[in-house]
Amino acid sequence: MRKHESLFLAFWIVHIREFRVKKHLSQERLAEKLCLNTRNFQKLERGVHKPSAITIILFLYLLSDQEIISFIRSFGQMAEKADSQEVA
Repeated sequence: MRKHESLFLAFWIVHIREFRVKKHLSQERLAEKLCLNTRNFQKLERGVHKPSAITIILFLYLLSDQEIISFIRSFGQMAEKADSQEVA
């Protein structure tokens, strides 16, 4: 489980920024939607802070059903690839 934390953080950084840009949201607006102050959101987007479970749930709530499935599958594939490289 712990080995996937850094992997998820890297995954999160890419996806939270892509989502924000795709939806034309400012950092301030997305921070508001995630119940964060702007400064903490900026640190979250840069990977300085790890997202809490609540933040992840609030983020998923903003996604469509298809986007949620894609988000989860993408991370699962990334984790499987990392696991298979570890075994090799």
